[in-house]
Amino acid sequence: SIPRESDAQNPDAPEGKRSSGLTAVWVARNRFAVLDRMHSLLIKNLKNEIVKKVQVPSCEEIFYAGTGSLLLRDADGVTLFDVQQKRSLATVKIAKVKYVVWSADTSHVALLAKHAIMI
Repeated sequence: SIPRESDAQNPDAPEGKRSSGLTAVWVARNRFAVLDRMHSLLIKNLKNEIVKKVQVPSCEEIFYAGTGSLLLRDADGVTLFDVQQKRSLATVKIAKVKYVVWSADTSHVALLAKHAIMI
């Protein structure tokens, strides 16, 4: 069931958490990645506490790429990044990707830019 707003009849409703960042993406069932204003990657838990800080090379945007992985967009293209191992797995050159769409089994990905689609 969806929690209702907190009021006198329902004082036990969970409170929302706020934090600053450019983008947030789930990387596990209890962890999410935040791209902060300094363009570093923060891994946080459900209490919004920083669990891990990862320096990534010139990242403008992050996208979901399966459990434990992220797609990092920079000026030149997109990089598949393993969060646990803190390393790049693959890179593709495509300008300014705006959307990422994964196949149902996550074996294929479509990168959508303003004037290009790459599969």
